[in-house]
Amino acid sequence: MSDFEKRLRASLHRHAAEAPDGDRLVERVLRDTSALPVPSRRRRRREWRTWTLPLATAGAVAAIAAALVGVNQVHHSAAPAGSTSTTPNTPLLTPAPTGAPQDTAVPTLAPTAAPAVPPSLTDVRVLDATFVGPKDGWLLAHADCLNKPGTCIAMLRTVDGGAHWTSMSPPPANVPGVENCAAPCVLHLRFATSSIGYAYGDGQSGAFFMTTNGGKTWTQEQGVSVTALETLDGNVIRVSSVPVGCVPPGCGYAVQTAGIGSSKWTSRSLPQDAGGMTTGAQLVRGGHDAYLLVTGHPAGGAQNATSTLFVSTDDGATWSDRGEPCPQAGGPNGEVDSVAVAAGGNDRVSVLCVARMSPQPRFVAVSSDAGRHFTRRSPVSGVGAGMLAGDPSTVLLVVGPGLHRSADGGLSWQTLPEQLAAVTWIGFESTTDGRIISDAGRTIWTTHDAGAHWTPFTFG
Repeated sequence: MSDFEKRLRASLHRHAAEAPDGDRLVERVLRDTSALPVPSRRRRRREWRTWTLPLATAGAVAAIAAALVGVNQVHHSAAPAGSTSTTPNTPLLTPAPTGAPQDTAVPTLAPTAAPAVPPSLTDVRVLDATFVGPKDGWLLAHADCLNKPGTCIAMLRTVDGGAHWTSMSPPPANVPGVENCAAPCVLHLRFATSSIGYAYGDGQSGAFFMTTNGGKTWTQEQGVSVTALETLDGNVIRVSSVPVGCVPPGCGYAVQTAGIGSSKWTSRSLPQDAGGMTTGAQLVRGGHDAYLLVTGHPAGGAQNATSTLFVSTDDGATWSDRGEPCPQAGGPNGEVDSVAVAAGGNDRVSVLCVARMSPQPRFVAVSSDAGRHFTRRSPVSGVGAGMLAGDPSTVLLVVGPGLHRSADGGLSWQTLPEQLAAVTWIGFESTTDGRIISDAGRTIWTTHDAGAHWTPFTFG
């Protein structure tokens, strides 16, 4: 052994003997980190955002000790929730093993992984999901409270496309399953960047929150309940019921736009009143295009209760009225009503159509000119289909009952495996990357090849 090696070994041995214990070392890392300057909020590329510093810190701390994971509960007041409990900063979910994609058009499922939720966080039920690119994602959920009996709001975070999830601070609100979602109530979650996100709900107890620091703090805008919100192409479009807190049927709808992260909203005019016998509103976006489907109330039997599709090709600044987009069948099936809408880029949009008369056959109609003309496609099996997602140029998914997939713009359909049947949420963040929430919110499925293969991640 050389002289240099002997001196090096002696030095390492001396420093090891003097090293602080784990708890004091964690405190030192956290203290040193909190003193670091916050990066400036320059505009970044859409694919990658501003979580580099927090992730690096979390990784260092997790390598040496446990970290805090918070699940909070809010009651009828809007005051921030109270204390959090400690739990090991281990992933809330481990990935299911996956093999190489098979060379087949038939959708396949990866094996289900054993649940890996720490004992302190149990009965996780996912309500909504949002992703910025294929890796960066968030879930709105509820779970058993950590420090008291009952159910609490929860938020989960992934930076690897859903292979692992960790808990993060939720907004000071209730969700369905918590306090009957008393005010302030949020139903949905959308992040525009890794720093800027929105949590919102409609109805009399609905609330609107925004974070500009990755969820560390949330600011509530008073007097607002939001029905739909989508971020894309550098701005945010939100749709609110009129009057505020209105519960369908009979609500009108107002459209506003804002820059991402801005609290200044600009009202936009629709070409006609979006009220009347309505049952709700759905907003989807693709590129510069935005589509607002105000669904009618066919149970009332009135001929003026059809749905209306409003279209914007300039990020929500101006809107056109396309009327009822579904081709009418005539004959014994009578009127046809649109019940769901999905958007792709470059003026591609599709709607799910339902004949009003029994047995209510269902089909998808597609458009390649921003909704000016729609073409009817093949029927979709199953009465009760009510959700639609995807891009007609790559894949369309229809939910209810069961899950049906088309890779040719609705000309033909496959029924996906039974495990994917009980779907409560569905969405695509690109033409290839999509997510499904099923099993009463216990499982989130991921596809990276337009629905040909799906990998489940199940919370215990």
